[in-house]
Amino acid sequence: IYLEAPVGFVVGVDLLQITPLEGAQFLPNTDVTNSTTINKLCDLLPLQGADVILSDMAPNASGIKEMDHEKLISMCMSVLDLAHKVLQPGGTFLCKYWDGWQAPLLKAQLAKCFQHVKTVKPQASRQDSAEVFFLALRYKIK
Repeated sequence: IYLEAPVGFVVGVDLLQITPLEGAQFLPNTDVTNSTTINKLCDLLPLQGADVILSDMAPNASGIKEMDHEKLISMCMSVLDLAHKVLQPGGTFLCKYWDGWQAPLLKAQLAKCFQHVKTVKPQASRQDSAEVFFLALRYKIK
């Protein structure tokens, strides 16, 4: 008896040119919030959709913390909109944000469509950094 390992499929989207990695499909020089990019992404994904959406995108920091925070929360909301299109039920969503006044609003939106939402800060992140992630588990709407 031979057991087959599960087959994974990775699609990366980046505004910049990125070095390809074996086994992954990339959409370089593209904006994940753009409808053309979303259509390309949907064409690449299997019919059942994505198991995981991971976003560590961030705007170019202006140095104005509140404005940068608001831009990043807006980007996270755009990725959540994408999740509504491509994430399969039971899926996982991980999104980087910079802590600030709009973080509870994003968390509330995530809580509407995921069974569990928690805040995580990677060990590799500087303790004084505002960089945090929301980890949302078990997507419940499609």
